[in-house]
Amino acid sequence: MQNPSVTQNRPTLSAKLTRGRQLRGYAWGMAAPFICTLINWPLQNVLGEASILMIYLLGVFLVANHFGRGASMLASLLSAPLFAFYFARPIFSVAISDLENIVGLGVMIVVANLTSNLQDKARLQAELARQRESRTNALYKLSQALAETGSREGVAVVAAQHIYDQFGAMSVMLFADEQGRLAYPDGEPFPFSLRGIDLADAQQAFQFGKVQHQCNGDAPSYYPLTQSHTVLAVLAVRFRTNSIGSDPQLSAFFDAFCSLITQTLERLHLAGQARDATLQAETESLRNALLSAISHDLRTPLTRISGAASALIEGGNDGPDEEKDLGKVILEEAQRMSDLTSKILNMARLTSGEIILHQDWNAVEEIVGGALTRLDKKLHGRPVRTQLPDSLPLVWIDAVLLEQVLVNLIENAIKYTPPGSPIDISAELLPATIRLTVSDYGPGIPKGMEEKLFDKFYRHETETQTSGVGLGLALCRAIVEAHGGTIKAANLAGKGAAFMIGLPLREPPSLKWNEAEIPIS
Repeated sequence: MQNPSVTQNRPTLSAKLTRGRQLRGYAWGMAAPFICTLINWPLQNVLGEASILMIYLLGVFLVANHFGRGASMLASLLSAPLFAFYFARPIFSVAISDLENIVGLGVMIVVANLTSNLQDKARLQAELARQRESRTNALYKLSQALAETGSREGVAVVAAQHIYDQFGAMSVMLFADEQGRLAYPDGEPFPFSLRGIDLADAQQAFQFGKVQHQCNGDAPSYYPLTQSHTVLAVLAVRFRTNSIGSDPQLSAFFDAFCSLITQTLERLHLAGQARDATLQAETESLRNALLSAISHDLRTPLTRISGAASALIEGGNDGPDEEKDLGKVILEEAQRMSDLTSKILNMARLTSGEIILHQDWNAVEEIVGGALTRLDKKLHGRPVRTQLPDSLPLVWIDAVLLEQVLVNLIENAIKYTPPGSPIDISAELLPATIRLTVSDYGPGIPKGMEEKLFDKFYRHETETQTSGVGLGLALCRAIVEAHGGTIKAANLAGKGAAFMIGLPLREPPSLKWNEAEIPIS
């Protein structure tokens, strides 16, 4: 495991050199000129003054190579008077009469300075290369660990551990519940997990999607992990020092950490959505296949039961009234079951795309009239008020299916409204659609359930005494959407529930009267 303080203590070369190393460097900067003097003194009669200067220059170069610029400058400044005192004429005097020696000393000092600068730059580049390698390796290890996690909790543990290893900071990842409130993750906290933070500050970072830095040095910072304008989680981090804010490179390194964590959370989120969608599609397909099979198996016996009940009613004129009443009950229930199986079969076919629309130009008045004719017995004298303007254009629809939609809506109004209450059916021409509205004067739709009503097999808890399985409105939506239209439910002021159907308009065909052959008598 890497030392947590390594990354924070390596942004510059001076931060790496400890005080003891600096003192040793200056000590060698002072000792190197005297060592060179001891080497040059017995060789002064053999070497020339230029060679002696080169030995001093070598000493300065070695000091610069090992201890940096400061120690090398000290060595060069001490080498000049030692050379002048012991080797430059006049000897044992700091005065230098030879111009060549003066130039040599100046060149030595300049070369020592340049050499130390080059050594510092090379050392700094090497240190930066090691730092980039270390950070790249840390990001690679983080990405590997995140790739092996399959849950948000696993991502939180991996993130907290790697942040502690690289930055020496304790952290915790907060996720929102269904109400959008942040909470600590479940389970026992790890030694590197952060606890005791202010969830109110974290909630602000979650709501506004901005990093929250606290003025107090010991307070944590809150980083929202955002992807596609959605905050997936909030990362609370408490750094040991404030170097993360003062060092741009370290800040960029931490941002790269956050980016990898965010991408992993998004990957898990999208994978979960894809898994749920696949499961829902498979469940829907299995349910449709089951319902279709059951509907096919029920239609034949229900038809026989209906036929037998009709024969019993028609042929039993001389029988007792109880038998006739029993036959009527059997016939009504068989017809209801037959209608129910037809709805289930149509719903399965519409969902699977097996039904082909037989569209043609039809008048709205005829569709409404056909639906009311089919429900004549169920209306039992209930007033039905229609408001259909004469200027309505023809619509491009499947007349049979759209009539079934109106039948289902009117049946719902009959079931869930008081007996004798009126039902209103109206049509309105809009710029791009024709809107059909079926409204009643019942208790209306509970608040917030306007969309839930169209789910398959959904029935409100107050409807338990009413027959049905909750497929009527789902079938209505499937038929209307197959026509490219929309259907929605709402409560109207002064009335009850209202169901509004929007059908797209198309340009009706024009009649070419000049091509028609009109016989002249």
